[in-house]
Amino acid sequence: MAYQTALVGPIVYHQDNSGVNTDTTVSIEYRPEQYGAPDGARIIPGTVTQGYTVFRGLAYVQNVKITETSIEFEVFSQAAGGFPFGHHSGSISVSTSFQWYLEA
Repeated sequence: MAYQTALVGPIVYHQDNSGVNTDTTVSIEYRPEQYGAPDGARIIPGTVTQGYTVFRGLAYVQNVKITETSIEFEVFSQAAGGFPFGHHSGSISVSTSFQWYLEA
């Protein structure tokens, strides 16, 4: 049997709450087909790597779900508050990579 496979990423998602007056939570979903894989391609769960860098304020990744068909997660960033001496707005970058395969 023949296999097709490819590495995707790193895919970088950036979220910044500058100028936003409410906290923000964004749902992200990555599927192999979004990155050129043929229909029916599957993610190899053990190949998924994800890291993030918080540049300022409160920001984080939550509710990560990895399956053979998708990678799903939420990114939270906090709004600035407490003028004039409160906290900074959240700013974060999330990097995700994965490998997909298709049995032909």
